[in-house]
Amino acid sequence: DRREGTLELIVGSPTSITTVLAVRTFANILTGMFSMLLSFLVVMLLFKFSIPLQNLPYIIISLIILFFGFWCIGVFLAHFRVASRVTGMFINYLELPVAILAAFMFPIEYLPRWIMWLSDSIPLRWGVTGLNSSFQVQPRLSDIWLDWAASIGISLLYLLVTYFLSRKVHDMIRVTGELSSV
Repeated sequence: DRREGTLELIVGSPTSITTVLAVRTFANILTGMFSMLLSFLVVMLLFKFSIPLQNLPYIIISLIILFFGFWCIGVFLAHFRVASRVTGMFINYLELPVAILAAFMFPIEYLPRWIMWLSDSIPLRWGVTGLNSSFQVQPRLSDIWLDWAASIGISLLYLLVTYFLSRKVHDMIRVTGELSSV
């Protein structure tokens, strides 16, 4: 928005920038969800993968929690780009490290122990772990509940930081009256 010149229009509109970024992020998550569900369908058809139907409620809840984590991270990063000019390219470069730390690329056990604390601070990691546990024939419910709680808790922390970041941006704009201060 800053590059295209629409950031001023968004900030000056009656709808808050937080609402605009939240809706945009949600639309992106829905697009990604469609792609992910299509990938599941292809895996089921080509590789004869079957979903344990008795675990379907756990799988659906895990997917919802995973997408909530995606949304929280997306809203956080979107606000971060508005808050600072220099973060634009840096945010783009975070995609691969987050995918690795969230256990999308390979199992979390392959990460070195010294970096696990960083992986633990990403709600997607816990959402993926809960989803993986949901696909087991005999899932351990205590582990799934712990993964869900960790993912939701960390996601809410991201939302809290996003709220304070949003307040900071709005206060800076109100004080100076222009977006060049951001």
